[in-house]
Amino acid sequence: MLEKAIVIGDSIAGLLAARVLSDHFDEVILIEKDNFVDDGKARHVTPKANHVHLLLVKGRERLQDFFLELENDLVNKGAIRLIF
Repeated sequence: MLEKAIVIGDSIAGLLAARVLSDHFDEVILIEKDNFVDDGKARHVTPKANHVHLLLVKGRERLQDFFLELENDLVNKGAIRLIF
């Protein structure tokens, strides 16, 4: 494996990039300019954080491949499961 990768930004894209890179690098460093606070509130520097988000079925399936507990974690954090 390669030694180290660096990802800048912890958006969904940054987190997914870090996850994929973790299969190929010994260490993945994620750099984010804001402090991470797990208090359930939207970050003030993320203007789109407070509107409704929807994860479609195929996206959930792909993300679940990378993050096995994703759906349970989202529901435990307050996400609502919609069935159409």
